[in-house]
Amino acid sequence: MKAGLAAAAATALAAPVLAVLAVLGAAGTALACLTAPGPALADTAPVPAPARVWIAAVQNACLQLPQPWIAAVMAADSGFDPAHAGPRGRGLIAVTEPDWVAVHGAGWNVDLDGDGLPDDSDPFTVAHVAGRMLCQLLDDLDQPQGTPLSGPRRLSWLDTLALAHHSGPAAVATYPRIDNSAKTYLERVHADAVAWTSTTPTATTAGSATGAPSQEAPSAHVDGACASSLAGTGTVVVPPGTPTDVAGAVAAALNLVGARSGWYNRCDRLACRAYGYANSGYESASVHWTRMLATGHARPGDRCPPLGAFVYWATGGPAGHIALVVQADPACDPARIKVVTNDALDHATGFTGGVYLVTLAQIETGFMSRSGYRGWSDPVCAGALQAGAA
Repeated sequence: MKAGLAAAAATALAAPVLAVLAVLGAAGTALACLTAPGPALADTAPVPAPARVWIAAVQNACLQLPQPWIAAVMAADSGFDPAHAGPRGRGLIAVTEPDWVAVHGAGWNVDLDGDGLPDDSDPFTVAHVAGRMLCQLLDDLDQPQGTPLSGPRRLSWLDTLALAHHSGPAAVATYPRIDNSAKTYLERVHADAVAWTSTTPTATTAGSATGAPSQEAPSAHVDGACASSLAGTGTVVVPPGTPTDVAGAVAAALNLVGARSGWYNRCDRLACRAYGYANSGYESASVHWTRMLATGHARPGDRCPPLGAFVYWATGGPAGHIALVVQADPACDPARIKVVTNDALDHATGFTGGVYLVTLAQIETGFMSRSGYRGWSDPVCAGALQAGAA
């Protein structure tokens, strides 16, 4: 049994981050390369190969946005330069410092992930923040997605978002009375999004890059080119002083990421398997949680789980859900706390019992409910150890 993570975590998280990286398994880049339902970005679109990965990362943070539209906004804002800075903001997609702070929790040039570099120098962080910002702006506009506003002078929902992103939400109310700069921007984004949309029919195509998406919800898919370009780059930073068993569990869990099947409804077994157990020894995640409460290993309601801990949710059924924390965050940001879990993206990937690396924020966007979060526990399992496990 493993115990005492709370005390160990306080020391480990306070220490400088050690450059020890656990590389994801063969298909472990599935999440970063997840393509939501919608039109694909044409192969002939004048978009650099690295930018296609960043576009996928933006879409991963805001699945409503089609990739051709993201590419058009990125081209207009930065010319695909992650270090771009201009009067409207910084990054691949222009983000103001107040918006960056609101999403990221700290200002530009801050190193929250402890890798020795400012977070705004990492294109994937920049892309993630931009995606979350655009999703928040979309929510703030409160415009029904998939239903363009009626009237001869009204805008589609994506054109509305582009205008609000460029000139602020107030400009939407005055359209078509907008300044020349906004008009030029809007026309460019619209034209590029249309021109860069693939004309090859796919199973995930729904609607157009600028018009109304279909009312149906086809499955998303993992883009092969994106996954190939990211192979071996998905990393989790392990702090110095991490106990050997915890570091081993993190590595074992990451090696399972990308599995396409075999783990359907086996969340408790998956969490304990990382620690070398053949099974958890408990009937379900809910029973596991109840036992942890009874034995003093649980931290109910605590949303800042340490590395190696188990996190739990109540669900619509009696079994509940459990996942393993493979990256903690000193600031307790759910967008930076990462877990390995099963089933969470099966609806999108088409897998059955797949294993995924997701953030706490992502798992609570559709798969689990934030209100159902129970807390975390030390990684105590009661099952039999696998042959050869210490």
